[in-house]
Amino acid sequence: MSYDLEILGKIESGDYICIDEPKHRSPTYNLGKMFRAAMDWDFDQGTIYNVADIFENIQRGIAELERQPEKYVQYEPENKWGTVSSALEDLRSLRDCILRQDIDTKYLYVRW
Repeated sequence: MSYDLEILGKIESGDYICIDEPKHRSPTYNLGKMFRAAMDWDFDQGTIYNVADIFENIQRGIAELERQPEKYVQYEPENKWGTVSSALEDLRSLRDCILRQDIDTKYLYVRW
């Protein structure tokens, strides 16, 4: 099982459309605890979030995993389907996808 990360735009009807996907768009669900701890954010799977509200959490997660990888090894699943290294790549991929958009973050959304 995995998360399905998407970058969304909101249309006039109030619905959302997918406008892009990160290169690493399906991180394993096994990384959920690590993501939550590193980003200091208890996200809900499948929920749509405004990027302006959560971008700092993504940046924090990247910084935490870069600076203190040993702190997060405890969250690696026993089956090794997800590591600190892969979590870092997933968050970088999400950040880079967001930054590629030529739209102010207050108009962008992410489905986690």
